[in-house]
Amino acid sequence: MRNAEFDRFRIPNSEFRIWHAHGLHGQAMKQAARKQLEREKAAFPKVTPPCPYVGACGGCTLQDLALLDQLAIKRGWVERALAPFSPPQPVEIVPLEDPWRYRNKAEFTFGDAAGALTLGYHRSGSYWRIVDIDDCLLLPEAACRIARTLLELAAQTGQAAYHATSHQGFFRYLLLRASHATGRVLVCLMTSSGPRDIAERLGRELARRHPDVAGFSWGVTDKLADIAVPDSLVHIAGAERLEERIGPFEIELSPFSFLQPSVVQADRIYQRLRRACEPAGRGTAWDLYCGLGLISFYLAGTFAKVYGIDTEPHNIELARQNAAKNGVRNAEFRVGKAEELLMERRFWLQEARPDLIVIDPPRAGLHPHVVSTLLAARPARLAYLSCNLQSLARDLALLGSGYPRYRIAEVAAFDMFPQTSHLETLVILDRA
Repeated sequence: MRNAEFDRFRIPNSEFRIWHAHGLHGQAMKQAARKQLEREKAAFPKVTPPCPYVGACGGCTLQDLALLDQLAIKRGWVERALAPFSPPQPVEIVPLEDPWRYRNKAEFTFGDAAGALTLGYHRSGSYWRIVDIDDCLLLPEAACRIARTLLELAAQTGQAAYHATSHQGFFRYLLLRASHATGRVLVCLMTSSGPRDIAERLGRELARRHPDVAGFSWGVTDKLADIAVPDSLVHIAGAERLEERIGPFEIELSPFSFLQPSVVQADRIYQRLRRACEPAGRGTAWDLYCGLGLISFYLAGTFAKVYGIDTEPHNIELARQNAAKNGVRNAEFRVGKAEELLMERRFWLQEARPDLIVIDPPRAGLHPHVVSTLLAARPARLAYLSCNLQSLARDLALLGSGYPRYRIAEVAAFDMFPQTSHLETLVILDRA
């Protein structure tokens, strides 16, 4: 979003730019955001962070504050972001009682220090230097033990870490997905193109040493961009999917499935969303950007029919399989971009005219065509779930200035990411 757009909505941009700085001045914007965040934190007493990597690792920017003070800062961000909208709404912020070991997924990057292989997170302010981490206090202990063993085994192969500037090297990323329900961990090692036998040996030995490894896969990517998405994925050992439980639903996840970091908070969000949307009736609901279909599952107990849409075929495949696993028979899932599928107006605006539309978009927010289709569909109620206050405010302004107009009825923020500068915000809107 350009600076002029920040001014237009009169939204303090310090907290947003720490997440969304980009373009030629991205690093300068990030530095400015960090300084602004430190000024905001100065209003609260500091505590001693338990993590030894605070300051080096760029993740837990609020760990030197007490949890109640972290919540106060985050509530202020939401209140200021929504201040331009009337009538003003009280902002409830829902804490996570145990703010440690809550994350169910981690993405580590390989690096090197004096010729030795390292594994950890990117150093604050750097795209190529890696902080070697023995234990991340946001992750289950089992996941961290597995990561250290994998690093030990990888170092014994003699292969080097991939370097972001020279584009040379083999080991790139380690993706870990931990189940809150079972305590088991799904492992995906990502490398540049190279010998498969290395990945097979690592996978077998890792599983032998750690019985809590649910499965091991090998992803290969030769992309220059620093993005942990494989060009190909090979299953090496154990299970291909991870069993998890979210509220009343038992689901299966792939290594790259999207799931909220805390399953406890995810259930609270979806339960809250379902209760808030009950007045929309027993009609039809749309679940845009549905991912695994979890929101659809929650809505299926209230609405006669639910339609889920997502761009990723593997998400839709898992959504259908998990729906069958949980006996959800009134949810239908479709593959495609929301802005393209919703142009089929004869279907979406006649046969499946919605009483409720739930939106949980990527960080960039809604495509303009999606906004126009939402307005044309005229649902009685909208529910917008967002991890990005900047794009949320932009889209709420569009929904509030079009025809028909939508007005904010309820706001709840969920501290999905304690110790960090992130949260999830749920906004319920009614048609004016």
